[in-house]
Amino acid sequence: MSAQWQKPMVYDWESASSWKAYDPAELGSSVSSVLSGLCGSAEPQAHLVSVPSSAQTPGSSSGSGSGWSGLWLSMGLSLSAGMCYAAWENYQRSACLRTYGRDMTASARQMDPVIGRDDEIDRVVCILCRRTKNCAALVGAAGVGKTAIAEGLAQRIAAGNVPAALAGARVVEVDLGAMVAGTVLRGMFEKRMKSVIKAAEEAHGKVILFFDEMHTLLDAGSSSVSDSGNMLKPALARGRVRCVGATTYEEYRKYVEKDPALERRFQKVHVEEPSEQATVAILQGLKPRYQQHHGSEIQDEALVAAAHLAARYVTDRQFPDKAIDLIDEACSTNKFQQAGCEPQKNSTVGPDDVARVVSRWTGIPVSALDQDEKHKLIHLADRLHERVVGQDEAVNLVAQALLRSRVGLRHSGKPIGSFLFLGSTGVGKTELAKALAEQLFGSEKMLVRFDMSEYVGAGSALRLIGAPPSYIGHEDGGQLTEKVRRRPYSVILFDEVEKADPSVQKFFKPEFLNRLSELVIFQPLLINNLRQIVKIQMNSVVAIAVEKGISVLTSEAALGVILSESYNPMYGARPIRRWIEKNVMTMLCEMLVKEEAMEGSTILIDATDNKKSLKYEVSGQEPSRR
Repeated sequence: MSAQWQKPMVYDWESASSWKAYDPAELGSSVSSVLSGLCGSAEPQAHLVSVPSSAQTPGSSSGSGSGWSGLWLSMGLSLSAGMCYAAWENYQRSACLRTYGRDMTASARQMDPVIGRDDEIDRVVCILCRRTKNCAALVGAAGVGKTAIAEGLAQRIAAGNVPAALAGARVVEVDLGAMVAGTVLRGMFEKRMKSVIKAAEEAHGKVILFFDEMHTLLDAGSSSVSDSGNMLKPALARGRVRCVGATTYEEYRKYVEKDPALERRFQKVHVEEPSEQATVAILQGLKPRYQQHHGSEIQDEALVAAAHLAARYVTDRQFPDKAIDLIDEACSTNKFQQAGCEPQKNSTVGPDDVARVVSRWTGIPVSALDQDEKHKLIHLADRLHERVVGQDEAVNLVAQALLRSRVGLRHSGKPIGSFLFLGSTGVGKTELAKALAEQLFGSEKMLVRFDMSEYVGAGSALRLIGAPPSYIGHEDGGQLTEKVRRRPYSVILFDEVEKADPSVQKFFKPEFLNRLSELVIFQPLLINNLRQIVKIQMNSVVAIAVEKGISVLTSEAALGVILSESYNPMYGARPIRRWIEKNVMTMLCEMLVKEEAMEGSTILIDATDNKKSLKYEVSGQEPSRR
């Protein structure tokens, strides 16, 4: 089709003043060239504009031939121009679909295969073949595969695996953004929308419109009136337009259900999230495409790991989207890491690559993901005892409850464990929570602590769980709920819960006390327990000094001085850490600043002769007393 096409002019064929004598062959050639510009080729119209050699124009003076020649030429030109104009109108209708839509059927071969959605596609096909209300609404959570179902429909139509009513049809995805773009004046969007609807109507069911995020129909083009939805209603009610929409449950309830006239014209198709096993099958079907794209071999174990780790750690997204993204990013990361190395012919993506991506997404260390969970649970009590001293019964209760919860028939939507730690201050309650975060999730950073003494006054409970609808801050969520949503795999510690406002205690009383895994009582610490805690705290000091290149040695007499000077039966083990920070750490820092000790030095910490203070001796130098 020529880009310089213009609408054909209308001539007064009966007026002799409009004509002059032409050679018949020249006249036929001229008309053919005009129609060539209109229709793109002169060949289809050649038999209509050919003029007999004996024919004369209406302006000639030759006898009876003038009437026949004028009639012949008038009929030929009128018929040819009419055919071209009809073809041009058809082209214009197709052009609006090409401008504001994408033919999914034409690109069906380039789409990924759709696996495990045969029932949903069959349901959509049945709806589209109805006489009236032949429109389907795919409703499901984000990432479950609603758009993939529309692609599967396009693939079926392209393959001819559909009823006769849909044979030869096209699935056109309408781009509402392109329709709204550039609409400066009122009515421009409506005109574009009307042209798309008219093109679909005149296709007699052979054009199926697909509206991704169909709720945008109700606010596209106008902030107050759902123009596009209102324009669609008559065509949808009479069955003249077939269409498929996709949206989430929240958006469907918020926008579509509020317009009953539009909702009743769509037949809802629920798209549920596939199971973990179904997701593995989907990944198996997509595996060749990703191997070809990344140039890497994907192990089957990596597919299983992607589904398993995504189900356990990526809880804010849906299958199969999150598992597909895991495999895609694992392949990309594997390729990126080998960019500076020698190219390998068979680059392999395994479960370790998937675990690293999950670690990057969630913040859980890779070692925690790779380690066998059974081994971790069996030795959980031993590892907790290394940090929590003198609370054997409490540690064993927590470890056993976690073992029952993880290995037993625990509901996946419940916490791994809920405990109420009871005991005086400084006996290890907070320390056990930190140790649990480190052992279960790989780092103390996975501990989310709430100081309940800050939640005093009316409305404190709302700060935790969020304000109800119609209240200020309802959209922001609560401090507790938001942190749990962002870090679903973490240890939540409500510290000093007895200091919270009574309204908070009353609100959480039935939810917590009736669903606790264990009531854990912490016993007061003995002198021997405190001596072990002193050793643990000094080991932390030694580890910090090693990072500076300094060796620190502590004698038993020095440990006794630290214990005797920091001991307070009322506060348990808390004063020990403060005393070490105030005295030992401060003295070491002063020695570094004064260059009394430097990298490579060895510092011996011992008790003075009176057993009341510590002395610090650097190898080869006079001892410093403190």
